[in-house]
Amino acid sequence: MTDTLAVAPTTQPPAAPAWRGVFFDGPYADQDREGDEIPVWSVFVGDEHGDPVGSVYGCHSYQTAAGLARKMAKDRGLELVDEASPI
Repeated sequence: MTDTLAVAPTTQPPAAPAWRGVFFDGPYADQDREGDEIPVWSVFVGDEHGDPVGSVYGCHSYQTAAGLARKMAKDRGLELVDEASPI
């Protein structure tokens, strides 16, 4: 009779998910169809470096962008990084 030693398989614990946050920034200068300068604010989900990890939404109103950023952060359960300023 041979003795066998049962060894539990070794598994690595799952890696912690990378940090994500909702970034709200601006205003930046943009141009309308007539070439006039207009402000635009950006809202996006980004990584720990502030780089977008998906779509970047541009809004021509501070209030609209602020509302979008708050809703995205709440819906996704992410921190809101508010670096925007009204005009």
